[in-house]
Amino acid sequence: MSMGGDGSGRYDGPGVEAPGEGEEPKWWDSAEGHRFALEVLQLRVRRDILKLVAEGGGSAEEAAGKLGIDEKRAAFHLAMLEKALVVEAASCGYRATPTGLLYLEKVEGSSGGGP
Repeated sequence: MSMGGDGSGRYDGPGVEAPGEGEEPKWWDSAEGHRFALEVLQLRVRRDILKLVAEGGGSAEEAAGKLGIDEKRAAFHLAMLEKALVVEAASCGYRATPTGLLYLEKVEGSSGGGP
C-alpha cells in the first residue's frame, strides 16, 4: 500500500500516489508492521515474486507465467507484498520499494535488478 502524502509513514491503500523523487521511502510504523512483513515474506512464492518484481517483472500475469501459478493467486501475493511495503504499484504493474530491495540484499543475498 502507498504512503500518505503527509509524510506520516502510514499507508493509505490502493490508488494513493507513491513517494516521488526526494521523498522518504516507506517504513513500518511499528513493530507489528515489521512482524507482519516478515510473516508475509515467509512464503517462498512471495519471495520469488519479490525477486521477479525487483528484476523488472512487475505484473501478476508475468509472475503467474514465470512461477507457474494462477494469475489470481499471483495478484493476491502481490497485494500482500504491497501491504508489507516491499512492493508498490507502478504504471507498469509493481516495482520493488527500497525496503524490498534491502530485504533481498541483506536477507536473500540478492540485490535484484539482474546480474
